[in-house]
Amino acid sequence: MNGIIHHCSHPNDTDAHFRVSEDKIFLDIFNYIDHLFTKIKPKKLFFMAIDGVAPRAKMNQQRARRFRTAKESAEAVKKAESKGESLPKEAPFDSNCITPGTLFMEKLSRQLKYFVNKKVTEDSNWRNIEIVLSGHEVPGEGEHKIMEYIRNTKAQENYNPNVRHCLYGLDADLIMLGLLSHDPHFALLREEVTYGPSSRKKKTGRVESQNFYLMHLSLMREYLDLEFGVLRDNLPFEYDLERIIDDFVLLALFVGNDFLPHLPNLHIAEGALGLMFHVYKSVLPDAGGYINDGGKLELSRLEMIFKVLSNFERNIYEGNMEDLKWFKGKRKFPDMLEKDKKKKLILTPKQREIYDQVKKLVVSRSSESIHFPVDYPARDRNFIQNLAKDFGIKCLSGYDEVAEEKHLYVEYGSEDGSDNEMRHKTFKKYEEANIVDDGDVEASEERERQNEEDKFIKWKRDYYGNKPKIDYDDPEQLDRIVGSYIEGLQWVLHYYYRGVASWGWFYPYHYSPKISDLHDLERFNINFEIGRPFKPFEQLMGVLPEGSKNLIPIPYQDLLTNPNSPIIDFYPQEFELDMNGKKQDWEAVVNIPFIDQKRLVAALNDKEDELSEEEKQRNSFGDSLLFTYDPSLDENYPSSLPDIEHCNCRTEPYHLPTLDGLKLLKGLCNGARLGVEAMAANNNHVIQTLYRNETMVITLINQFADMSTDDLAREKLGKRIFVGWPFLQEGTLQAISDETFKYVWYTPPNGQSYVDKYPHKQEDWRRKADKCEQVYSKRYGTVTGTVDVIAHVSVLKGMKRLQSGALVKEYANAGEEIDYAMQTTVDGVECEDPRYKEKPAISLAEEFPIETRLFYLGSPYYGSPGIIIQHTDKFLSVKMIVDKNYQKEPDFGPEIARKFSSRTKYLPSYAVAKKLGMTGLTLSKLTASLHVSCKSTDQRINLGLNLKFEAKKQKVLGYTRKTKDSWEYSERAMRILAEYKDKFPEFIQALEHKHKDEIYTAEDFYPKEEAVSKIHAIKDWLRTVEVRDFEKVSLDAEQLDKEAIKDIEKAADEFLEQRKLTKIEVKKLLRHQLLKPSHASTILQNQNFNLGDRVVFVKDTGSVPIASKGTIVGIEKTNIDVVFDTTFMSGSTLSDRCSNYRGMTVPSNSLLNLSRPQFLDRHPNNGNGGGSRHGSSSYYQSTVQNGHNMFHNSYPHYNSYSNRGSGRGVVHSSNNHPTNGSYHRPRGSNGYISTHQNRSRSAGSQSSTKYIGGAVVYRGFNGNSRGSNGNGSLFRGRGGHFGNGLPSRGRGRGDGKT
Repeated sequence: MNGIIHHCSHPNDTDAHFRVSEDKIFLDIFNYIDHLFTKIKPKKLFFMAIDGVAPRAKMNQQRARRFRTAKESAEAVKKAESKGESLPKEAPFDSNCITPGTLFMEKLSRQLKYFVNKKVTEDSNWRNIEIVLSGHEVPGEGEHKIMEYIRNTKAQENYNPNVRHCLYGLDADLIMLGLLSHDPHFALLREEVTYGPSSRKKKTGRVESQNFYLMHLSLMREYLDLEFGVLRDNLPFEYDLERIIDDFVLLALFVGNDFLPHLPNLHIAEGALGLMFHVYKSVLPDAGGYINDGGKLELSRLEMIFKVLSNFERNIYEGNMEDLKWFKGKRKFPDMLEKDKKKKLILTPKQREIYDQVKKLVVSRSSESIHFPVDYPARDRNFIQNLAKDFGIKCLSGYDEVAEEKHLYVEYGSEDGSDNEMRHKTFKKYEEANIVDDGDVEASEERERQNEEDKFIKWKRDYYGNKPKIDYDDPEQLDRIVGSYIEGLQWVLHYYYRGVASWGWFYPYHYSPKISDLHDLERFNINFEIGRPFKPFEQLMGVLPEGSKNLIPIPYQDLLTNPNSPIIDFYPQEFELDMNGKKQDWEAVVNIPFIDQKRLVAALNDKEDELSEEEKQRNSFGDSLLFTYDPSLDENYPSSLPDIEHCNCRTEPYHLPTLDGLKLLKGLCNGARLGVEAMAANNNHVIQTLYRNETMVITLINQFADMSTDDLAREKLGKRIFVGWPFLQEGTLQAISDETFKYVWYTPPNGQSYVDKYPHKQEDWRRKADKCEQVYSKRYGTVTGTVDVIAHVSVLKGMKRLQSGALVKEYANAGEEIDYAMQTTVDGVECEDPRYKEKPAISLAEEFPIETRLFYLGSPYYGSPGIIIQHTDKFLSVKMIVDKNYQKEPDFGPEIARKFSSRTKYLPSYAVAKKLGMTGLTLSKLTASLHVSCKSTDQRINLGLNLKFEAKKQKVLGYTRKTKDSWEYSERAMRILAEYKDKFPEFIQALEHKHKDEIYTAEDFYPKEEAVSKIHAIKDWLRTVEVRDFEKVSLDAEQLDKEAIKDIEKAADEFLEQRKLTKIEVKKLLRHQLLKPSHASTILQNQNFNLGDRVVFVKDTGSVPIASKGTIVGIEKTNIDVVFDTTFMSGSTLSDRCSNYRGMTVPSNSLLNLSRPQFLDRHPNNGNGGGSRHGSSSYYQSTVQNGHNMFHNSYPHYNSYSNRGSGRGVVHSSNNHPTNGSYHRPRGSNGYISTHQNRSRSAGSQSSTKYIGGAVVYRGFNGNSRGSNGNGSLFRGRGGHFGNGLPSRGRGRGDGKT
């Protein structure tokens, strides 16, 4: 949860101007949680965990982060002020307040309880599962509180070994926690992480535009099995993947984590994981067993790993020494260099004999080999190898079968040998060498070895003295850092596998010991005392810098600033950041002093009596909470936000499952399904970049290699197939093709299916085949082999509900097939996805119980909300509220959209080029990406405007669009282009005359002496234009501008003032004439929408209140931007395009198009009596009984409208439909929706409405309600509604980005 809080409160730390209110933060957090909920759609439990007080071991990292954050914030302000920028008067948000015990966290905890109560009361998706909130008042890190729940639940006797877990967060530790749970069906949900320039773009804050990824750990388990599977035949003990995974978790600790620094020179970016994999595979067969026994270290085996890794450390040292020698050599005077060159070579008598033998071979160019004895010492073997290298001949290893050992031999190949001049130089070099006795050489080598060892020790001594600040020559100090590190490894493993071993333990150094010093490990006796967690204020004082003192209670603030404070040394004003081999600033070591717990607690105890009662309460611990839906509960939930009237959520303390004699389970549970039997999973994408370190590549076996294309066509076409491996998706095989022919499956409307075969263009086919191969190679690290057959597949889009009520599969239409390499497809799966199971129709009574909410699909009053009041075997009766003044939706939206289209002028590219006085090719290059290389600085700079993206099929809204013929540009785009040409005419002119496909150089445009500075001037100007921040959308995306949206909001306000509502009954309706909210996804998936269309939100889940009406202001694929007629709590501004709390991006299948009804004529009523599509011709009836609303359980928001004027007022609608909307100003409403149920009795009499000859005649209706949302006021009296879990709301995608 802390990741969500940080994302919603300070999305851009480098912007010193950014300001945000707490209310805005809370609402954004609500929306983010709701968005994640609807992404995953939990079925059993939704566990929200916020970091409470952390173990002391984690506080070191928290302290470092917060000190660095304060330093960076202060530097951002200074930088802005140095540029003369005027900063806002309001204080910026201090992200350090996201720490247990602060007033901000207390408020957030209170608001989250409100949020969950409201969701459970009003959102059907939140009702049938357990909702747990473990807030900041519960000790422990958020992810570890969740893992404790999983551990304890897994130990229960009734645990389902195939339960699915999905954990949200970007922390890499979550990967390790998921793996060590040994639950195979574990996935991580995380935001897309961008690298390079795109990662530095301004963030819009719209969760709907955020791409998410699912990382399936089940797949990672298989990769780990492939990586270490080579050990199966080499281990003297049983190969166990679960134990391998445990050891992998331990190995990952060596590259650093939240509790321990990385071992020196082990960096993931430099291939450290690959190195440790190789070391592990070489050591394990001789280790006698695994290293990590379910969280307990086997120290003797661990020491074997360190012993081999120490060779890596020695190599690092030698590499550093070579670099140092090279650097010193570059600084020597020429005469000294010449002196070095004149140093003579020294040989032993044995080496002189070897030289004479090899010389004879080289001179004679004999084809015979010279074999040397196996007992030659390493010194002489190295001499032979160097000698062969100098002469340019082969030096090879042979095997002596008698001695059963390897030996060296040299031979002269036909193409070997250096040229004559080089050969004579080599002869002279060796023949002039001095000859010394073997004993003298050995003594010299021993002195050299000792000299190198002394240098190595000095290298380590310098490290310990400069980094952890200890004396390497003091055994006690060295033992202390080594022992602390080994203790730390054990503490982390215990924390991961069993929970906190000690709340007070921590690693007391900023750096780790050298690997070569990690030996004799069994001498350390590792024991922990559990202790107690810090109190919230103790942690605050332990991790916050002086710059965040306002977050601490006033009695304690003096301790951070007073020079006489007993703990003033804990809060340095200046400190050093040490990159320590890392590349990113956030990875730097923050060298600040560690706190002394005893001194800190003593200082706080002296001032504890000065705390207020509220502060003392905030300094205590609390319980997790369980929220459940209870329809029998009917209470008012007060809040600073609109109250929840008739709250149906029960809140009670939550305690984790107890062990009660049970033991935590190690490894995999019995019955867990693995491999091909694993449960179906969603598709995903990998990061689209090449990994430069060692990685695993999979080669697929082509199961169809022995089948001809004709045989494949006869056997496979028209049948079900699964594609998209490794995350398989169902489809039907519509066609296959090879390089010559395409085989297509045809099914005539009234005839026998058959296969048609015809030739096609070979070059087009080969291009498609190569693309299939490249996608798997570059994006999935998979070698498919040559693609000989392409499968053209209609993939399963989802489920479709027929008019009969049956649920059937819906596949892509003809012409929408996707190409796959045939060898990547499979015929079937072991475990079918239950979400895509076809179901027959059920009875009307079962599908439409009394008081079921629905929407009417007849005419007039298309899209009006209602409830079921009666059903028979064939017919349904409903009660609706409709608008007497409008039998169909007003057309102000389409009219405003037409006006917008007419005033937004676009010109084709040829006209724009002519107007700007440049060629079409120059225009095309300028408006796309235009890379220029600066050779002197080794930089490649993009000087294009990035207004169009041909390959990605994207454009920039408001600037470019593409027709069938060409690209077109708006007036805004032309203004930027004209400014570009005016400011940099030489660049444009040079571009006109130097068109080429490869990358340009700066010298192509400017003289060499000024080229770089000129190019950077263009780059700086482009920053002011902020072209990198333009919103990129697909080519078919459309959007209204701010002016048009303002007109729509005004028209919607006027429309609401004119409405008159009444209630009517409709009888003898058929199933297909009504839309249940839960059926929207399976019925409304293929509607057409235009800008300006009027729509109604028809789902009872998600952030938008059910039955809310609005107008479409943006379309991008299946994501629709809607400006709703009224505000609601989760509403946004659509990136500042509409009023606050009024906009939202929703999936198209959650909307019913009212401007263009598309379900009126699905089929006439075929029931007995021959009813029309409008229902029966009998009788509509509207009833008002004593003024009490009969729909109080149906549409809580439907008549709840905000006062969209200034201030914080809201329109308050009561349940008896007053003729003049009642305006109130409830406390803390903040412009949100509020409804209250007026308990007073009304004198209104019963009324009726009759349907006569196609017209509706209203009789006796004695009231109209203004300020209602939709076609009527079917509300529950439940208070303002917000948020209901949309499936894939916003910019969720269908391409695997979840």
